[in-house]
Amino acid sequence: MKLSLVIVVLALASSLATPLNAASQDQLAATSGANQPRPQTWKDPGMINDLKNIEFDLDSHDLASEQLSLDANAQWLKSHPDVRIRLSGYSDPRGDIVYNLALSHRRAESVKRELVRMGIAENRIEYATGWGKLYPNCLESTGECWNLNRRVEFLRAIE
Repeated sequence: MKLSLVIVVLALASSLATPLNAASQDQLAATSGANQPRPQTWKDPGMINDLKNIEFDLDSHDLASEQLSLDANAQWLKSHPDVRIRLSGYSDPRGDIVYNLALSHRRAESVKRELVRMGIAENRIEYATGWGKLYPNCLESTGECWNLNRRVEFLRAIE
């Protein structure tokens, strides 16, 4: 049952996906550091700018290192009670696609459980799902880029 669900999700995601390379240049945000350029990243237009992505260590869905960001996001959501969200989990491009789909789903579900535990009503979270490595926000093969791809994004729910 789980494998067929993963296959259906993968097929749906593939058919709905707009390749990152086809994204318009205004969707690509180039940031620069003092001495070395930062990788180009893509930003989903549905993202809520006031909420930070929750980032994860390699092969983990543990939230301990991101508790401050999660606390700040929960506070923002409490102060904006009419905002409904979608949680989208992702992984870096390394590893098996099925494993990464499952891991990214666990990441999104971990964030959802923690938000509910912190007092955010579950019905404000439209869904929490994992997309694995299907939608990277950074395409370079560097440790910095892989770190940026291991995340859960907060997106505005479609009304």
